[in-house]
Amino acid sequence: MNKKNKLIALSVLSAMSLTSVSPLAINSFSNVIALQGDQTVNKGTVVMNQDTTIKYLDTNIDPADGTQAKDKWGQYTGWTRTYKDGDNASLNGQYNDNEWKEQTGEFSTEKGTLNKTSRAYFFRGYFNVDQASAVNGIHLSFNYKDAVIVYINGQQLTALNVPDEGYRSQDGGNGNHKDNMGYGSKETSSSVKTADLYFRDIKDMLTNGKNVIAFEIHKSNETSEGYFKLNELGINPDESLLPERESLKAISLSVGSTPTELNLNWFSTDSTNGQIQFAKKADMTGNEFPKAKAKTVNSKIEKAQADGYYANKATMSDLEENTAYVYRVGNNGHWSDTYTTTTKSKGDFSFLFAGDPQLGSSGDLASDKDGWKNTLDLVNTNPLFKDVHFIQNAGDHVEAGKNESQYDAYLSNYQGSVVYSTPFANAVGNHDYAGTAYNDHFNLPNVSNLGSSGQGNAQGDYYYIYNNALMLVLNSNNRSTAEHEEFIKNTLAKTKDNQDIKWKIVVFHHSIYSSASHASDNDILARRDTLAPMFSQNGIDLVLMGHDHVYTRSMLMDGTTALKDESFDQNGNPIHEVTDPKGLTYITANSASGSKYYEFTSNLSGDYIAVKNQEHTPNITKLDVKDNQLKIVTYRTSDLSVVDDFTINKTSTETVDKTELGKLINECSQIDDSTYTKESFTKLQDALVAAKTVLNKNDATNQDVETAYNTLKEAKDQLVKKETNQSVSSTTDKKDNTSSTNKKDNSTSSKVKTGDDTPLLALEIASTMSIIAGAIIVIKTKKKEN
Repeated sequence: MNKKNKLIALSVLSAMSLTSVSPLAINSFSNVIALQGDQTVNKGTVVMNQDTTIKYLDTNIDPADGTQAKDKWGQYTGWTRTYKDGDNASLNGQYNDNEWKEQTGEFSTEKGTLNKTSRAYFFRGYFNVDQASAVNGIHLSFNYKDAVIVYINGQQLTALNVPDEGYRSQDGGNGNHKDNMGYGSKETSSSVKTADLYFRDIKDMLTNGKNVIAFEIHKSNETSEGYFKLNELGINPDESLLPERESLKAISLSVGSTPTELNLNWFSTDSTNGQIQFAKKADMTGNEFPKAKAKTVNSKIEKAQADGYYANKATMSDLEENTAYVYRVGNNGHWSDTYTTTTKSKGDFSFLFAGDPQLGSSGDLASDKDGWKNTLDLVNTNPLFKDVHFIQNAGDHVEAGKNESQYDAYLSNYQGSVVYSTPFANAVGNHDYAGTAYNDHFNLPNVSNLGSSGQGNAQGDYYYIYNNALMLVLNSNNRSTAEHEEFIKNTLAKTKDNQDIKWKIVVFHHSIYSSASHASDNDILARRDTLAPMFSQNGIDLVLMGHDHVYTRSMLMDGTTALKDESFDQNGNPIHEVTDPKGLTYITANSASGSKYYEFTSNLSGDYIAVKNQEHTPNITKLDVKDNQLKIVTYRTSDLSVVDDFTINKTSTETVDKTELGKLINECSQIDDSTYTKESFTKLQDALVAAKTVLNKNDATNQDVETAYNTLKEAKDQLVKKETNQSVSSTTDKKDNTSSTNKKDNSTSSKVKTGDDTPLLALEIASTMSIIAGAIIVIKTKKKEN
């Protein structure tokens, strides 16, 4: 990809001198441009200026205090959201600023319009938009001192001169990007700065009608002055003023259906002739891409939700193990840089499980991106993770599912980024599913129509096979357990002949066994009641989840029943290793980026927790997978100390398929007892109970399943129908007629019978043949089953 600054002529003109914009702003936002000097072109329809009334808070009190966003969800930006009258403790997604002061013009500690003792200042202003979908860009001009973060309707728009280490409540203290009330700026200056900025592709931040723009100003230190003045906000400035779009961006490497495939996805401004080219790295001469020996694959192209972009999807196939490959993507001959990825070996493997990056949720996108980058960089820099084959995400990649700046941060497409070399697998979270951005950005294998979020939203469940593991990834935003079960059963049926599969692992976003704020949500409890039994019935070994921003390992679970005795030792400590467990384990991941954490809740429904941990430190989980062992270790990314470890051993690695048994159980459960004799129906019920026991038994063998199936089918085939009153009456009449005939002519008893006796004889013969035929059918069926 051609190297160029994402920001064109990016600068800020201060009141006294020209001061460069913070690199943080440059690195984090690809849709902003700042220009110097006076402009003679149209800067947009002005919707706010220096005469607009601005609400403000300068009392040294955090405006996030007392909000539901902070108290329940750990978010410090609830005060930047749209207005609604009410109690902030109960408002979800809105904010009441009725008690804030208000004025127009400039705000200055030197002029006495701001409280000098406050470490930070907060401002809110309102503007109207008639049609948000028609907004191509905005122009924003304001004066500030010393550091500023700007939000529209709760989403971060930009940040200027903010410190890399975060803000400090006291001079010289430790920094924290979530500290609304701290001192801090990247550069210290006595001058007031002027920001004159242009943004494109922000229509998804806007809403029809009333919108709010918020400014968070931080002083550098105790002696600094505070200053803010809004100059102008304009809608739809001339196209020539808006930043140029990158022709290629958002390249992502994903797992394929099997380890012999890798999927690629990228965005292009060109809607035609998308291609990938790939070759063995050994075919390269110097740094030149080996075009002559490369394979070329055309991409499937669809219009992306992001304005001006098209999503390209293509697959590298027939890849050899333990081989380095080079690849590039492009449209109409305009190619990206050349990237390298190395396939791994068959057999034992390792992968990482990352919980909720949710970039943008802290209110400081650059900080969230840095936290995510630090975690990903472990794959390239730490020997502990050098053998990682892929990274499985738990969902909630971004805070706002339609925000392209947040997706750009998630993909972390910087030089040497792991996203180019290590494939990802993605689960869709509740912050991802609305709209098509999730589908646009990721190229996932074997996607099913089952489990989708509906037309125009995130796609359905999918699966992939990696060496000895079958990975089943569900879209848990779809709450139909029936659809998820159908997908799982269909997948098990498709893969039942693959003898390499030793482990069945389910991944989805909404944790059903966690320990923080979401644990007692009604929708979570409803999912638990139906999903947990279904997982046990289908022989799932492990479930990986996110959503609750806290680490939790469940006890061994048999359906919804916690196997407490098998989960703790004699001293009451959680066990860390099991062999051939009767139940399965649920792991809830903490945040992998550190963007947001939730606190433990005391309002749990049920006793199911073996281990829980919350230290407000990003976590990453590594899974080592062998045929007879699955080892799960969760680390703190700060120092790679262990949060928790758990190992599952198998003495038998046979793959047990219960699909047909489940179908037969469902069929037999629908049979009406009023139709059949008590004796035959009781036999069926006994066989049905035994079959259900085997179905729900995690350690059931193939022999157990086969025996249960044959016994239940035999009981079903041998059901005897009750005689109806009509048939009894008809038989009685015929007996009476026969008796009468015999009485009239007893002397003819040795002759061939005629009249009513003939149908009876035929019926007896037919019945006998039917029974024989039935026996033959049963025998043939059994032979076929064997």
